[in-house]
Amino acid sequence: MRAWVFGAVMAAGLNGATALAQQDDFYRGKRIDLVVGGNAGGVYDVVARSVARNMSEQINGAPQITVQYMPGAGSIKAAEWLTNAAAKDGTVIAALYPGAILQTLFDTERQFHFDPAKLGWIGSADSGARMCVTYHASRFRSLSDARDQEMIIGASAPGGSTWDYAWMMKNLSGAKIKVVSGYKGTPELALAMERGEIDGICGYGLAALRSEKPDWFRDRKLNFLVQFSITPDAELTALGAPMIWDFISGDARQAVELVLSQQSFSRPYAAPPGLPPTRLTMLRDAFLKTVASPPMKDEFEKMGAPLTPLSGAEMAQAITKVFAAPRAIIELARKAQQPPT
Repeated sequence: MRAWVFGAVMAAGLNGATALAQQDDFYRGKRIDLVVGGNAGGVYDVVARSVARNMSEQINGAPQITVQYMPGAGSIKAAEWLTNAAAKDGTVIAALYPGAILQTLFDTERQFHFDPAKLGWIGSADSGARMCVTYHASRFRSLSDARDQEMIIGASAPGGSTWDYAWMMKNLSGAKIKVVSGYKGTPELALAMERGEIDGICGYGLAALRSEKPDWFRDRKLNFLVQFSITPDAELTALGAPMIWDFISGDARQAVELVLSQQSFSRPYAAPPGLPPTRLTMLRDAFLKTVASPPMKDEFEKMGAPLTPLSGAEMAQAITKVFAAPRAIIELARKAQQPPT
């Protein structure tokens, strides 16, 4: 189904709006700053640098694209800067964490200075399952091992998947989990797990694992405790990872489904609000062509991490659906991702 949708979106690129966008010579001689809302070295950085290398030739005028970094608050800092300070002419775009989008829905105490519905969604480079894993040397080889012993799970910060999913597992699964936060990203978390500082990570993306630690995946150096996905991921199932639904039921399941909805746009790219429609169309078309281009496809297939993109229009629809969820389910999902008060 996704292949058909993606093909249809690419075919639709020949419509009148796209043709008009292709005639726009605005980008000739200009530079686009691609701001990553996280630290260098993680999979978001890897994907963003590949987008920067390959997207220029897909835009009329072939602008130079440079990658910059603005970590902070699970990319909320970058989203707020994109909204309030960045140029609104298409010379600035951002790679954000999907958790930043959902934080505006779940965090009722913080005042946010951006609205996900008003950003110009360019598309998502990937979607896919996440998981809870422990290192092969850990005494925790399944979630049942954490029924009687406390398992230490490392995490980043609110809005990052490793924080949100770790607390969700602690609060809803019944497992004895101690969440230790403050890590900058999955590369630092992986190192901490390797050193024995923590037992494992929750919310680790399959694509991130393949990109950052291909030897761990190849040599089966991990215990797969849980897979987070609406429907089973064939590869994780073959590795023995049980579905999250084996541990969650009732209204809690609806709350978890809401949290997991972000996985359909797990590598989102956005432009500031107010971008001229034809320019947003140009960026959306160029982005889809970039992710489907042979150089970028080959790069990630060689890493064993092929990308599954989502168009900007599909992203906007998915976000609208998320924000239309019943208030009671939103509240349950919000509490599930936070430390108990």
